[in-house]
Amino acid sequence: MSYGRLLDRVWSALVGVVLFGSAAAAGELRILAPRPHEVIQRVGFQPGQAPGGNFTPGQADVAIEVDVPVPIDRATAVARVVPIEGPPAVAEPVWTRVDLAPGAKAGLHVGRLLVPARGWFRLEVRIDRADGSPPLTASVAPVGVGEVFVVAGQSYATNTNDETLTVADPRKRVAARDWATGAWRVANDPQPAPDGSDGGSIWPAVGDELAERLGVPIGFANVAWGGTSSAQWQPGTDLHERLVTTGKNLGRFRAVLWQQGESDVINHTSTDDYVAAMERIRGAAVRAGGFEPAWLCAKSTHHPTVYNDPEGEGRIRAAVDRLTLMPGFGAGPDTDSLQGDSRGDVNSRRHFSAVGQRRAAALWAGVLFERLATIPKGVEAASFLLADLHLLEPAWKSDIVWRESSVLRGTSATEPAQARLAFPAESIVAVTTADGARSVEAGSAWQHAPGSREIVFPLPTPVPPILDADRYLPENAEHAYRHRVGHPQEWLLYRPGRWFHDRDVEITYRRARGAADAPAIEVVHGSLPKTRARLGAGEPVRIGVSGDSISTGLDASETTGTPPFQPGWAELVVAQLRVSTKSNVTHVNRAVSGWSVANGVADLDALLESQPDLVLVAYGMNDVGRRDPAWFRDQTASLVARVQEKRPDAEIILVATMLGNDQWIHTPREMFNRYRDELKALVSPGVALVDMTAVWEEQLRSKEMFDLTGNGLNHPNDFGHRLYAQGVLALILD
Repeated sequence: MSYGRLLDRVWSALVGVVLFGSAAAAGELRILAPRPHEVIQRVGFQPGQAPGGNFTPGQADVAIEVDVPVPIDRATAVARVVPIEGPPAVAEPVWTRVDLAPGAKAGLHVGRLLVPARGWFRLEVRIDRADGSPPLTASVAPVGVGEVFVVAGQSYATNTNDETLTVADPRKRVAARDWATGAWRVANDPQPAPDGSDGGSIWPAVGDELAERLGVPIGFANVAWGGTSSAQWQPGTDLHERLVTTGKNLGRFRAVLWQQGESDVINHTSTDDYVAAMERIRGAAVRAGGFEPAWLCAKSTHHPTVYNDPEGEGRIRAAVDRLTLMPGFGAGPDTDSLQGDSRGDVNSRRHFSAVGQRRAAALWAGVLFERLATIPKGVEAASFLLADLHLLEPAWKSDIVWRESSVLRGTSATEPAQARLAFPAESIVAVTTADGARSVEAGSAWQHAPGSREIVFPLPTPVPPILDADRYLPENAEHAYRHRVGHPQEWLLYRPGRWFHDRDVEITYRRARGAADAPAIEVVHGSLPKTRARLGAGEPVRIGVSGDSISTGLDASETTGTPPFQPGWAELVVAQLRVSTKSNVTHVNRAVSGWSVANGVADLDALLESQPDLVLVAYGMNDVGRRDPAWFRDQTASLVARVQEKRPDAEIILVATMLGNDQWIHTPREMFNRYRDELKALVSPGVALVDMTAVWEEQLRSKEMFDLTGNGLNHPNDFGHRLYAQGVLALILD
């Protein structure tokens, strides 16, 4: 017997034992989600040749649903994941506390657990009851965190090919989701596609290659239907509703794999009509799902046993070429290149032959692996993370503050460190490292008193603390910047890149509201009636950005090559607008590091060449050192006037900058309010202000500069970029 077949038998036996053991051990407790063989999409994946160096496998915040038919008041729930492949773990897997909240029906409780991406694992849940009764236990296996794809299109994407393939991966790390039941299984053909096709597909072979090269489970959710044209996938049809529902149920997935086109050749669909149809299909699905997965379109027009129409094929191929240049779309493989013995004859299933299936699978796997070898950038990266960012819940007025950042401050390396909160916290929901890879559990890892703004972290701390002695450094010291206010012999700690990010924790908490609360800050001034009307009508909106390094996104984790690879605030705004409105929102970002508002004035003609409908102007950080608010007002006013002259229907958002380090002579703290007030004086119909100066002032009443900075001086970290985006979106959408 071959080694591969032996592993197959061992794996099958292992799964059977695990599942049988789960059912027997569950007792009164049942795990409803995740399900056996389910694959959850990972985030924070950093490509690399092998573990080590800059390689990061990523993780997922896994939703757990349990059915508890007995009361569990004052009970404590814990969960853990146990690898069920590879060498035995060196240490016993750690139980982590899980807050189980009541669900929509009696007995249902939901919680979340941060799980790393690797091979299959067994999820174990235990509920310890306060009355001393035996604990309730349950487990589910196998479950994985890896890469998930939605498959859509027509027959070449379903089970109409000659050979029924089986998953060859020894660990069976390729799974398929049943569209009707939501159950997962090993992705052996036929795939659980809704059209009932019962032949072979290409997807087991695609998954095999990806699982081997990526080292994580691969999941497919197939909603394709044979013989369908783009017209049959339009919003409001059963096909589109199934596509949307499947995407929502998955929550997050990497891409839509679109294999379709033959029926549009038969229907003589024009290039323009196909492009427009695909835009409608994708746009409606994106808005319904709340994020923009990559939509990868194969060139799939060749069907030699049905027609011979090179001209018709050329129309659809040209449409795919145009689509792949448009936001949200990407290039899939050219499966039309597979001809000759790659296609079955009239005596076969008349699609791919057995060898053609494997060649098509290799093409798809190559496209996907190439995309995964590069970290997404810009709006695509932002959209992938939207569910985690809470950009429509501003930190200054939300009852739950999401992922507020703080460094850990310590007086010495032998003493506990502290994190500070902007607002008193009734309770702490979660503490994670800023890269999202580690959840920090309460108890031995941190303590918080209800109503306090401080969290204490005993040793060893989850991230390195910043000690008091390291905040100001000797003249000419490494990683320091000159010109500390009043202390020319001391330099300021300056670490652009990932250094501060690696020392941040992110804290989600419920605010403790009370009569002593400070008055609510006013962040938005003015309104944008034309922009809101365009967005409400679903008209295209083009945004132009003029700004300094903050607007380029510097020191957001995407620019430093650090998980979770969050882009800067401008791209976050565009990503959110693209899924929150019916408009095709695009942008041109002409911000340049080091620029002042005078540079923006000089560059304005170039910006206006893009014909923006909305202009975002964000300067100040490199201007406050002039100590000349009147000059700043005049420069900004001239920029506003020229926009209004050359683009009379365009509207303008002025962004008052965040605060810089008050110990640096180039960012005098007393200037920021004065500069902001000059901008506020320019507010008028179609010219509005977002006041980040006020947001930073509120944050720094109890926090410190290092809690919000990406470099120590004048750039925001990921949380700071989210604050910017929250402010701009509050103006546009509220």
